[in-house]
Amino acid sequence: MNSQARLSNSRFLLKYLLRHKLAYGLGIVFIVLTNWMVVSIPTYIGSSIDLLSADLEQSQGQLLNNIITIIVLAVIIAITRTISRILFFNPGRAIERELKDEAFAKLTALQKDFYLEHDPGTLISIVNNDINGVRALCGVVIMQVVNISIALSLTPIKMWQISPSLMLYCIVPVIVMFFIANRAIAMMREMMKKRMLDLQTMSSNTVGYLSGVEVIKSHQVQSWALDGFEKDNDVLLRRSVGLARIRTLMLPVISYTDRVMKVIILAVGGNYLVQQQLSLGEMTAFLSYATLLAMPFISMGFIFSALQNGMVSLQSLRRIFDQELDPLERRHLPKSEKQALFNDTIKVKNLTYTYPGASHPALKNISFDIRPGQKVGVLGKVGAGKTTLVNCLNRYLELQAGQVFMDNHDINELSRRDLRSAVRTITQEPFLFSDTVSANIEFGSDGLTDKLSLEEALRQGDMFDEVQLFPQQENTMVGEKGILLSGGQKQRLSLARALYTPCKLMIIDNVLSAVDNETERFLLNQIFENMRSQSTLIVSHRASVLEKVDTILVLHEGEIVAQGNHQALLKTSDLYRESWQLQQQEGQQISE
Repeated sequence: MNSQARLSNSRFLLKYLLRHKLAYGLGIVFIVLTNWMVVSIPTYIGSSIDLLSADLEQSQGQLLNNIITIIVLAVIIAITRTISRILFFNPGRAIERELKDEAFAKLTALQKDFYLEHDPGTLISIVNNDINGVRALCGVVIMQVVNISIALSLTPIKMWQISPSLMLYCIVPVIVMFFIANRAIAMMREMMKKRMLDLQTMSSNTVGYLSGVEVIKSHQVQSWALDGFEKDNDVLLRRSVGLARIRTLMLPVISYTDRVMKVIILAVGGNYLVQQQLSLGEMTAFLSYATLLAMPFISMGFIFSALQNGMVSLQSLRRIFDQELDPLERRHLPKSEKQALFNDTIKVKNLTYTYPGASHPALKNISFDIRPGQKVGVLGKVGAGKTTLVNCLNRYLELQAGQVFMDNHDINELSRRDLRSAVRTITQEPFLFSDTVSANIEFGSDGLTDKLSLEEALRQGDMFDEVQLFPQQENTMVGEKGILLSGGQKQRLSLARALYTPCKLMIIDNVLSAVDNETERFLLNQIFENMRSQSTLIVSHRASVLEKVDTILVLHEGEIVAQGNHQALLKTSDLYRESWQLQQQEGQQISE
């Protein structure tokens, strides 16, 4: 648990509020001014009523001054109240933006283990839905808390100045209401937590349904997806209705507090009026103050609800913020050392890796070297450990120290950012963003030099002719995860993106599996002849892909069972020779 995780929610939020202390400070000043003018108006109203009861000719000037003062104060109140809202609402929006930016930055820095424990749909719900409660907390809730606090401070003082005893009578319903509201708030807090979890579950399941919509349609199980969504929706509805019931019970209780106070004022104050302990103007002013005192209580129902929702949302958001990052990921090599990475050799020494919970290692005692300028191939059947090896080399998986070295650096001592500045991986399941063809190719190239032209990158990826047939050519949207493209087009576009800028080591993990033999040979020629990387590691289960590499590693059940170039392995490795011959036969059958 990091230092941030030890902070209370209040202290965690405080650091964001302090970034906007000037706006909040000015907002408080304007709220104080607004409330001071608001509580001043009943005094002038009461004074005016008493003046009407006196000699009107003598008091006409004073009465006119009171009326003008009331009008001026009302106009100024409208202005100061508007300014105070701006001063509170704008920081609330700004804090929402800051939290979203920092949450997304944190999500991009977290590693695989976090995403195994947290479903993407849940994270989307936290960042998009839960954060709205924090925004309201930092804006309208804080403003109203300040406003209510000041109103409940100034208004009772004015009431006390008119009649201390009548003021004490009015406190009784307020105390009763406070205990009722406190109990309701505790119930609402628990229900809001459950509702937020229900919403996250619904978002997570919805993302799953939409991601697998083609599978759902192909298996004709739309009713299953609809039933699942309806079930989640019903749970959310019941939780929301439960919250609404508490609110509808609490809000009338709070609003009736105002009516009870007015009854008390009329009953007790009327007696004071008869006994001439109060004037008619003072009685009228006291009733006005009772209304002003009740208004904060009426808004308390909303504020209590929003406050609890905001605190629950903040707690949910901290599931992201409180995740501890590896300190190593914050330390980076100097620019000169970073640029010099992989000037010597990548050494793999007795690499063994076992997945958590597995009884047998996926890799066993793997050892080999990759030198600058070398082309290395990895051959193996499905399940041989090829992708595991790739994920060890780029540190997608956590390794024990002393197994993989880049030059003189153990890769466990390098930040992933530094390591991946030298190592670029093209996976067998390419990911494309819901953007244009050109944006997907140029992705991540800002600040890099020696870029290809967009046309040349497309030609090397064997996509140029097809892109020219697209509705908007390179400006055509490829859809979410490249859904508008075929599997082969996605792989070739991913390859074009990798070739767009140079790198030290390019790892190609079974990228050519979805293309035909002719396209495969063309792409291999582009990779080998143009060499956008110092070294290349090509992973495949097809021997024909690896004929031109310098060294081939033959993997079987997580072990290297043979090593050498194509000609040597045809003589020494039965597994390699059988794989190559089988593919030759398949190629002849296809050509026939």
